[in-house]
Amino acid sequence: MSFNIGKFTIAGGVLAPMAGYTDIAFRELCVSYGAGLTVTEMVSVRGLVHGNAATDILMRTAANERPSCVQLFGSAPDDFARAATVVKSDIIDVNMGCPMPKIVKNGDGGALMRSPENAGAIVRALKNATDKPITVKTRLGYEIGAPRLVELADSVIDAGAAAIAVHGRYAEQRYAGNADYSEIVKLAEKSKIPVIVNGDIKSVETVQPFAGVMIGRAALANPAVFSGGTADPFEVARRHMELSQKYFDDRYTVNQARKFFVHYFKGMCGGKTLRDEVNRATRVEEVLRALDRAQKAALTDRKTNNPM
Repeated sequence: MSFNIGKFTIAGGVLAPMAGYTDIAFRELCVSYGAGLTVTEMVSVRGLVHGNAATDILMRTAANERPSCVQLFGSAPDDFARAATVVKSDIIDVNMGCPMPKIVKNGDGGALMRSPENAGAIVRALKNATDKPITVKTRLGYEIGAPRLVELADSVIDAGAAAIAVHGRYAEQRYAGNADYSEIVKLAEKSKIPVIVNGDIKSVETVQPFAGVMIGRAALANPAVFSGGTADPFEVARRHMELSQKYFDDRYTVNQARKFFVHYFKGMCGGKTLRDEVNRATRVEEVLRALDRAQKAALTDRKTNNPM
């Protein structure tokens, strides 16, 4: 599976941007397991324009993220144009689908689906400010049952977007119900740019007519989904902690362990005990010791239930 975004060839599935999850450590981890493209957490163009230090942390990219992609959010074309001069990534993605109230109330994210004209103006402003490929991530529409995908897609494609990723839900749904790909299929069949499908995707296998797949929640439980396999959760957890320590302090790394271990060890015998220990931990070494104990307990359990 491969497709092009501008001059860049993307070989493999795309890791969806997820606030609070797809930091630099997790993105590096997913690339090591075969992700073809990773996208940063949302970065505010207003924050960039006003020199917010937190945006610098969000925009860091790992050495193996090639090409790299930063996702921006906002609603003012001029802010995007100014932000483009600061972004150092290879590709710029624009969030036009985030359903969270704190984003939408400012006219950003999913609210842009209510204004396809402004969505196109944002892409056009970016194209005039940089030669980087511009991509868009959106949804079927804002209100349930009122699709706006074709209108928005036509607007951003006419403005010069290089690819569009679509989550098969309406913003009002957030993540409830099942993803519906029917409107995305119609778009992909006529689109002159790559259309990437997102929402409930659990495999890197691409189904025509989509150019590629974008995987979110399935990667939280198993980053090896990008290579078509299932990785040992203990191996994944240790590698993740190692990478997080490379970029962040103990406090942040332990907090991420609490967040990710819910996914890594879901349904595993002893998983709750491990999570309880990690929730009490304050240092990374305590998390690693808890992992050692849990892995030994899991091995003993397997030997007990599967004697030679």
